[in-house]
Amino acid sequence: MEELLNKLDQNLRELYRKAVDADTVLDELQTSGHGKYQSIFRDGIFTVNSNRFMPYLSETAEQIALIRQTQHFDTAVLERIVRQLQQLHTTLQEFKTVLK
Repeated sequence: MEELLNKLDQNLRELYRKAVDADTVLDELQTSGHGKYQSIFRDGIFTVNSNRFMPYLSETAEQIALIRQTQHFDTAVLERIVRQLQQLHTTLQEFKTVLK
């Protein structure tokens, strides 16, 4: 289980810098009158609702920390975390591509 948790943590580290950079760009866009949306994800994978990436990444990190703390392995929770990480990776990559 420790190896799995380490891989999840590695994903969080990879996403962190991308999320910070994307949120900075979103702040700039909103300042210039663009980006008037309410939520990045609406498919129900996340419980948080935000127009920035970091709250979604934080939610995922909290779930991973809870698994590590409790040492309780729940397949449904793990599947949700993996889907969240995949969604974050995909969306941040698409965002980066659009900005080029």
